[in-house]
Amino acid sequence: MMRVSTSMIYTQGLSNIQQQQSTMLQNQVQIASGVKLTNPADDPVAFAQATNLAVQSSKDQQYSTNIDNATGKVQVQESTLGSITSLLQSVRDVAIQANNAAQSGTSLGALADQLDQMQKALTAQMNSTDERGEYLFSGTAAREQPYDSSGSLNPAVSSANPVNLAIADGQTVAMNQPAGGIFQLASSATTGGNASILQIINQLKTAITTQPANVQTVYANAQKDIDAVMNQVTNARGSMGNTLNTLDAAKNDNSAQNIITQQTLSTLRDTDMATAITQLNQSYINLQATQQSMVKIQGLSLFNYLR
Repeated sequence: MMRVSTSMIYTQGLSNIQQQQSTMLQNQVQIASGVKLTNPADDPVAFAQATNLAVQSSKDQQYSTNIDNATGKVQVQESTLGSITSLLQSVRDVAIQANNAAQSGTSLGALADQLDQMQKALTAQMNSTDERGEYLFSGTAAREQPYDSSGSLNPAVSSANPVNLAIADGQTVAMNQPAGGIFQLASSATTGGNASILQIINQLKTAITTQPANVQTVYANAQKDIDAVMNQVTNARGSMGNTLNTLDAAKNDNSAQNIITQQTLSTLRDTDMATAITQLNQSYINLQATQQSMVKIQGLSLFNYLR
């Protein structure tokens, strides 16, 4: 049978008091800070999980920002293409009107003036910029203006690619589609080579004004080219519509994932106030009991037992 000395009793009592005080301090810190998990020693497994979730939360926030940015840019680009479609339809109408033997020199001059105004409007739309001063249709060459005053495509934009932005783990979307794939024809019926819709309109204006021998052919080819460009614009708008649907779905998925991540992270890291307060009160009660026991032990001696 082990003999228990007075020093052993004091040592154990002191250890109990220190343990209760440490627990109380820990509970007080958790209540004051609202955080129960501050370092790996608190709970190594939970700390590792919380760290991974914090990283995921940061990624989700960046994805959310990317989704909003991409949505805004694609919406502006698609809306601009809508305006361009209306202008191209008007250009086509003029080409049809010009291809009429009943037109007089005066009426043809008026049609040429209309085309000139439409061409200027198209140039402005095709060279549109966003709120950051970046060109909508320059792709990765965002600071390069797509078209010059002659309607020629900027070589830097010609070799540019769409801007790809990450919106989820392993998922990206393309925005800022370059002008070359939308407003250029690799083989124009009007010019006989690579040409922009602006250059095609130039040829149409010249034909209306000068009335060359092959004017009927120019009109027909211009209509064919305008239809081809309109088809490319329509396809680009359709692609952007699909992108907007993808972004909308990604936004919902990201929001749902972020809620789960935050809830799990809160469970691991944040203080459960009810539990912490209960533990603090229990530690206080235990400390009082230990202190009272020590006081009673200190009042005991061999002479007390001999009386």
